[in-house]
Amino acid sequence: MNVDQILVLAGAGGLIALLAWFFFGPRKTQLAELRGGTQEIGITVKGGYAPDVIRVRQGVPVRLVFDRQESGECTSRVVFPDFSLAKALPAFGTATVEFTPDRAGRFGFACGMNMVHGTVLVEPGDGNGEAASSADVREEPAASAAGPGEIDTGEAEAAERQAEIKDLSRRVLVGAILSAPVVLAVMLHEFFGVDVPDLLLNRWLQLALITPVMFYTGWPIHTTWWRALRNRSAEMNTLITLGTCAAYGYSLLVTVVPGLFPAGVREVYYEAVGVILTLILLGRLFEAKAKAGTGQAIRELLGLRAKTARVVRNGAEVEVPVEEVVVGDVVVVRPGEKVPVDGIIVDGRSTLDESMVTGESIPVTKTVGDEVVGATVNQTGAFRLEATKVGAETMLAQIIRFVQQAQASRAPIQRVADLVASYFVPAVVFIAIASFAVWYLVGPDPALTLGLVSAVAVLIIACPCALGLATPLSIMVGTGKGAQHGILIRSAEALETAHRLGTIVLDKTGTITKGGPR
Repeated sequence: MNVDQILVLAGAGGLIALLAWFFFGPRKTQLAELRGGTQEIGITVKGGYAPDVIRVRQGVPVRLVFDRQESGECTSRVVFPDFSLAKALPAFGTATVEFTPDRAGRFGFACGMNMVHGTVLVEPGDGNGEAASSADVREEPAASAAGPGEIDTGEAEAAERQAEIKDLSRRVLVGAILSAPVVLAVMLHEFFGVDVPDLLLNRWLQLALITPVMFYTGWPIHTTWWRALRNRSAEMNTLITLGTCAAYGYSLLVTVVPGLFPAGVREVYYEAVGVILTLILLGRLFEAKAKAGTGQAIRELLGLRAKTARVVRNGAEVEVPVEEVVVGDVVVVRPGEKVPVDGIIVDGRSTLDESMVTGESIPVTKTVGDEVVGATVNQTGAFRLEATKVGAETMLAQIIRFVQQAQASRAPIQRVADLVASYFVPAVVFIAIASFAVWYLVGPDPALTLGLVSAVAVLIIACPCALGLATPLSIMVGTGKGAQHGILIRSAEALETAHRLGTIVLDKTGTITKGGPR
């Protein structure tokens, strides 16, 4: 074995060991500070979470203040699946998540695309707060949040998502237009033997077409990778950036200084760069649109509620926004109107369409002393009710919260996918380094060039982004579509295990009606 071979072998082994420590080595944890009986800590969101490992005590309320210093789809939402909560993070704004951990352990949280991860370490101890299995979430006033008695409509998140869709659409369009001539020319010439104009096969023209794709279309991927690397995080953008940068850099050298490489390995890979970046961005565009549709399902549920209410104040009927109704107010409901809030009838008699809540299509007669549910439709008579639940306490708000919690939950298979994804990216990098070393040591001449080509090939072909995205995306879409059709899915685990159902027991015939009496 020559000296250069020994140096390459030692360098490859040392680099793999260094990267293993970088990605899997111990990370610094930060303990939340106790302020006024609440554990509080600030988290900066910029390509990752800093700090990304947080220590708290069991049974004591926790307040996490997220300061998001970027835009884009990836970190626009934070999900705590073990606590069944999720929260939108406004671009260049702050949002506060509050919950009380009721059990000790290690609990992960991640961005909505399941690419950026953090960990909450809950240490056992005697908490001075009341443990709870649920979580309370609220946003800072600067983030256009819902007030204490209001329902978070998610309008800010929807607006940001639409802006992201427009940006992705532009980048995908540019990538598709510039990549198409290069890809078609190479595919037709190399695989089908079709004669194409020499101009389309000219490497300088291909370089000119693909360079904007590399740096404009792929910019969201490259910036995310760099920010994640600063947080010692390995995710799918790492593979995409490494693979496309390796292919682009190699092709650039072959184009500019072809004499550095033997004649047999002077191929360029511009078409691969264009295809990979454009298709990955296209996939993200589809994901963003799918998530926008899921948010639309929640907003359609919100659309069921009344916008205003006719309240009796000082002996007169006053029409006010439904958000201003308080518990104890007497509300007047006329025929054909929606019931604004949950309450008890104190005067009058009517029939109500409660199919939104019960599934029963036949109207139900209500009289003094009966409970009525907000968002149901009054039909024939007029009545007055005393408000008992308003804002976020109404049954409709609880249904919406139920759907949001289901979307934030994690399916058992997702834990397996997350575990595989966390090791997959570093493993691919290790294999690429090992491939270079093996080719250099035992491969034919020119060993250096062939080793580089093999390492680049490993990085290019290993970009399975769907590994970490498919499960959370399917859960969001599934629970959202179910809610639109009146089917409330309790959790991701329930959705996953539903395929094993053999018998379904229904408590009443109204549950299986088609929405109209027969």
